[in-house]
Amino acid sequence: MRSSAPLCAVLAVATACQRGAKHGVELTPAVLISGEATIPYPPDLYSRRIEGEVMLYLVIDSAGSLVRDSTRIVKSSGQAAFDAAALEAASILRFAPAHRGTVPITAPIQIPIRFILPDSLKNARDHK
Repeated sequence: MRSSAPLCAVLAVATACQRGAKHGVELTPAVLISGEATIPYPPDLYSRRIEGEVMLYLVIDSAGSLVRDSTRIVKSSGQAAFDAAALEAASILRFAPAHRGTVPITAPIQIPIRFILPDSLKNARDHK
């Protein structure tokens, strides 16, 4: 079901989970290809003017694709509808893969998905 609520989820810059760099070989984390994705704002939370953030854990393979069934919530927004929307949206996100040196690798990443009301976005831009 599509909502008439604006599509206002914002994706922040991706942060890789870096563990055990091998003998000084640089690990470059996976990078979100598009800065924003079209993630429906849950209509009930939109009408009640509630904002929130969900932190997702994903595993991105060496081709830049999401590893099936790897998506988990690291930190809940406290709103089940935000959490569900973020989990559902994970499959539409696109990445450039992580690299160890020049070799593409499979690696975990954490992505914050922020559900922000349009007037909050405008206010944030006005105060810069």
